[in-house]
Amino acid sequence: RDGRVLARALAHAAAAAGQLLRKMLALVGRPGLCSASVRSRGMLALVLAVVGAVPALAADATCTVEGQEHLLMQLWPTQSSSAQTSKQSAAQTYKEPVLLPEEYDEGTDDEELHASFYSVFTCPPQSHQNEAHSVPLPDSSFVPVLASHPPGKEAVEQAIVIIHGAPREEEGYFNDMAKIVRQHKKDGNTLVVAPTWPDKGCSAAAWSSRRESQLHDDSQTPFWSSVRRWMYGGPANNANISSFEALDSVVDWIQANYPRLQRLVVTGFSAGAQFLVRWAALSSEGANGVTRRGGLPLRIIAGSPSTVLYLSEERPDAACVPDKDGGRHWKCTNFSNPMDGRNCGKNWNRYPNGLGGLHQAASSPGHIRYTANEYLLKSISPYDHSAAGVRKEVRDRWATKDVRFLFGEWDLWHCDIGACANDCEFMLQGTSRLQRGLNFMSYLKWEFRGSQPLWGVFHHGHNYKGAYSSHVFTTWA
Repeated sequence: RDGRVLARALAHAAAAAGQLLRKMLALVGRPGLCSASVRSRGMLALVLAVVGAVPALAADATCTVEGQEHLLMQLWPTQSSSAQTSKQSAAQTYKEPVLLPEEYDEGTDDEELHASFYSVFTCPPQSHQNEAHSVPLPDSSFVPVLASHPPGKEAVEQAIVIIHGAPREEEGYFNDMAKIVRQHKKDGNTLVVAPTWPDKGCSAAAWSSRRESQLHDDSQTPFWSSVRRWMYGGPANNANISSFEALDSVVDWIQANYPRLQRLVVTGFSAGAQFLVRWAALSSEGANGVTRRGGLPLRIIAGSPSTVLYLSEERPDAACVPDKDGGRHWKCTNFSNPMDGRNCGKNWNRYPNGLGGLHQAASSPGHIRYTANEYLLKSISPYDHSAAGVRKEVRDRWATKDVRFLFGEWDLWHCDIGACANDCEFMLQGTSRLQRGLNFMSYLKWEFRGSQPLWGVFHHGHNYKGAYSSHVFTTWA
């Protein structure tokens, strides 16, 4: 814990010094070690490690193919024990984009969002042409997916749909989930499906040699230029379709093409989990624990979301969001309306932070909340579209769904130093991913008196491989 406190202090100092480093690099004509968006904190940490200014600091700032930087900063003394190695691996993290509320989506896309993440989506897929399939959408476009078994395979009894993270690295998620399924000797009857919410168009002919009957060679994918558009159920840039509708179509496609399917699991990690939490709240899929069309058991597993969607105006009291690590046993017992001195302006409870604004077309067509509003209201019957009616519908449906959560025990980096979204309205949820997740578990127990939310902890930091290889996930899935 002392190491984490020191790491935070170092990161704050590095952030200031990094601004000077960036300017110096610009003056000499060098945009950065790997790209113009290289993270100054990572650079400074690397310099400190090389010159030995902090002997106990083990730092590694590297650039991945996604164009992100993964900063591994450990202040524990170097040891050879396996436990120490596990802790060091768990601390690896990356900076999430600033996720702005819907009001800020009226103008141009947030530059920081694009600087933080570079999509790795490729059309056709780099190494999975044989697993590439096209899921038709109502407007004759399609969702590109990777599927571990071809449509029609009768041996398939269960499906795991895995939602990628912010860099849209569906091939990596697909590979790793398929590997975990093989390790548990379930690959014969388990289908792994990895859909993509692309950032650019892709034709059916380019994506896959197999063609659905209702698609043409020039049929195109919808695409979402920014992370927040697909993560919050926003509209595609080139089509009037929500990313939530796209996932609904994937669920329908799986049921239609695998005749002996008995159950589905839909899971996502990080940005994928933020997407799933909101889809679980707004979609009619999973109500009463089953799919809306086939009536098959549907389980939703969200891993380490940076932010969640609260179902009422209450948030954790100020005492529940301290600037310190409370560990895996953290609990919050008091929730109240944060207008009492912690007001974040008019946005604090508006979607995607809460349910505010979803009872009416509170924005113009083509923006996130407008599209999420349309998506939700299509499934509410009888048609009580008042604020109270929307809240009751969402809350009542959530209570019947099988939604579970996974949190990294060492996912403790403070959001103010770039570990997760630190907008005012999101900081009301907590100061780290783990704290936010545990606060939300306490909230669900408080909101649904007498119930116990299902959640588990895995022994890593912000690491999707650690989450999906954990005993908790493999038992649930």
